Amino acid sequence: MDLRRVKTAVGALAALIAIAAGGPSAHGKSFEPPKGKSFHGVSETGFTRDYKSFARLTGTHSAVQQRFSHWGMPLTPALNRFHKTRTRGVLSLSTGPGGQPEVISPLAIAQGRGDKYMLLLNKEIAKSRQIVYIRLMAEMNGHWNAYSAFNPDGSSRGKSHSTKSFRKAWKRFSIIVKGGPRDKVNKRLQALDMPRLLRAKSNKDKIYKRLGVPKALPKPKVALMWVPQTRGSPDVRGNAPSDYYPGAKYVDWVGADAYAKFANSTLWNNLEAFYRKYDNHPFVIGEYGPWDADPGGAFTNAMFNWGESHNRTAMLLYYRDVNATNIFNLQHYPDALDVLRQKIASDEFIAIPAEYRGPDNGF
Repeated sequence: MDLRRVKTAVGALAALIAIAAGGPSAHGKSFEPPKGKSFHGVSETGFTRDYKSFARLTGTHSAVQQRFSHWGMPLTPALNRFHKTRTRGVLSLSTGPGGQPEVISPLAIAQGRGDKYMLLLNKEIAKSRQIVYIRLMAEMNGHWNAYSAFNPDGSSRGKSHSTKSFRKAWKRFSIIVKGGPRDKVNKRLQALDMPRLLRAKSNKDKIYKRLGVPKALPKPKVALMWVPQTRGSPDVRGNAPSDYYPGAKYVDWVGADAYAKFANSTLWNNLEAFYRKYDNHPFVIGEYGPWDADPGGAFTNAMFNWGESHNRTAMLLYYRDVNATNIFNLQHYPDALDVLRQKIASDEFIAIPAEYRGPDNGF
């Protein structure tokens, strides 16, 4: 059986049913590829030459680039690279630089102490007119991330990093970055027991005029990706993926990460269970790769076969860290490279997003 054809047929039938029922379009607020199709992506290094080298290596233009960044960093330079390479961007956003102290905690975000940065993202993405996916505070139930609620030994990091604070921070981020009338943004925040935008005392607070915040925030083309580990690390009570889930209203995609280094029956079983539990969202493999060994390309082949057989899987993102030479890069795994070349050259994968096709590139 050709799984790609099955996936396409099932997707087409679902789309027809949705249209007949008056449901959302095939793209919806999640900005998915057309039903039965997928996007492939790669993490970016800050240099378009490295993206082009990856494209030459694989023989195919990948439709998406993932930018790893932290709180407070402007997105415009990356948006310019995305446009130049005709790719959609995924912003994988942390609360601080890797290995360094946090810029902000989940509780501080929920309390409105990071609103200026969220307003900046709202403005930058809207101005670019690009579609951007935001993989916010990924792998949040992994202790190696500063925004996780638990330390490696299972002890709590306190209220500033509790799962409740995380969920509220996520909701606040979604409401502000996605924009809309300022008074409605404030109403939604207050309904969730959070302060108004910029911690204002009223909807007409002078801070809005002083900082140039319009009465209606732009509404950029943004989709949020919720990508935990399929099991907590540490695997203790209160650190399961569900403890960090902010609710379907605030999540556009769900997903998980997988590497050859950890590929065993437990990984695949956990991935399967996680995929089935969150079945009302399109699915993304937020990071995958042959690290630190993939003889015969077996893991890479299994990863793509899994995606083909799970028809909500609409994006797979190859992880190579933030430079083009480290051990995560594809050139170190020739067997995996052979498999990847074949897989992403298939008709299932869209090489160039629709907005970059045509005489005006959609801009």
